[in-house]
Amino acid sequence: MLTIYSSSENTSRLEFVARHLFNNLLGAEFTITFDKSFYLEQKGPCINYSEEKLNHGLQILPQGLLFETGIRPVKELSESEWNGLFCFFYTGKGDIPFDLFAAAFYLLTLYEENFPVNLDEHSRFSHTESLLFRKGVLETPVIDRWAYLLKEELEKAGLDTAGFKGRKYRAVSTYDIDHPFLYRNKGWLKNAGGALRDLLKGNLKSVKERVVVQLRLQKDPYMTSIQTIHEIQAQLKRPYYLFVLLGKSGEYGHKMLYSPRSYYNYLKNLDLPQIGLHPSYDTLRNLKRLLKEKSQLEKIIGRKIIASRQHFLRMQSPETFQELHLAGMEEDFTLAFAQAPGFRSGTAVPYFFYDLRKDETTSLLIRPTVMMDATLINHLKLSPEAALQKIKGLIDACQQSGGDYLSLWHNSNLAYTPEENPWIRVFLESYKYAISLED
Repeated sequence: MLTIYSSSENTSRLEFVARHLFNNLLGAEFTITFDKSFYLEQKGPCINYSEEKLNHGLQILPQGLLFETGIRPVKELSESEWNGLFCFFYTGKGDIPFDLFAAAFYLLTLYEENFPVNLDEHSRFSHTESLLFRKGVLETPVIDRWAYLLKEELEKAGLDTAGFKGRKYRAVSTYDIDHPFLYRNKGWLKNAGGALRDLLKGNLKSVKERVVVQLRLQKDPYMTSIQTIHEIQAQLKRPYYLFVLLGKSGEYGHKMLYSPRSYYNYLKNLDLPQIGLHPSYDTLRNLKRLLKEKSQLEKIIGRKIIASRQHFLRMQSPETFQELHLAGMEEDFTLAFAQAPGFRSGTAVPYFFYDLRKDETTSLLIRPTVMMDATLINHLKLSPEAALQKIKGLIDACQQSGGDYLSLWHNSNLAYTPEENPWIRVFLESYKYAISLED
């Protein structure tokens, strides 16, 4: 049992951070006390989180953020390095020269996102505003690295860490179905317009394919890719997550003229994946619409919906998470930047959303998404070969400290055959590599 001495009785923030560092990451039990006598009596690993020199255990000097309530702009981050890793809230004092607890809290709660300077065209916090991106460490789970370095420092001080069991790395597969069909169920008028555009571009292959799919002589390629995903997961006997978009209004809807019963029956009969809601573009700051879409999907598949990921990763912190929590969601997979891969909150390990406005930990589990296919294909415009190397680097970063490599692929990017679509090879090779590293 690790004992943490706090100079403040206000420990809700410290408890949240300690739960992630010690329970979630290092697999260790801990207790927090503000009784100095009790702390000095402990024989196991100890951390003195105060400005007092107690000469017992490791000392981390508080920066102050964890003893506050509410939120305020933090103007001085005191950035530095610790053991070759980026860190901030640097004090240069104590056994750990920065307030590791406050820095982890700042990242996990997306504290900086409460004070955005610029939102992008989709009203999202931009990756270019992110502290981790600006410091070039977005692709490193810095909190996870800090935790293991802290364990090493405890050991160097002669403190017993035999009870620290660590965490096992996992590969977690998730898929978004933005467009279940490329041609079907969009109406003849829309398909005629699409065929005309293809014809003007000289793309006769697409014109022919569109016609044979509409005549039911060939399956729609996007629906086929959904079935292929399931077959791959079933062969490996690995569960996965499937996020379904229902909203069809506006430029960013699913673009089906009507919702086919056969598609929803297919989803209803799938037993391997956990089906979650892909709240539509227009659910941002719109709890009523979110609840409507959740209820609609539950009715369609006959199951309770507890998992979600926002369409276009369109979220604002803390409002989006607050509304998901109110809607009864138990886990959310939105945490990622659309235009940059990596670890938006500095960790590859799930944790519960901390509501800064109420200063309390909620029951909504945040599942950080590490890699999205569209980021590499559309935004970074990487070649398949470069993308595969990028993905393997992210997988290695997760495996190094027992995180979850949580990937996001769209069925629309996995259509056709490997000969026709090189991204299928990237998907398959990266997936095999990811699961090969599991114990």
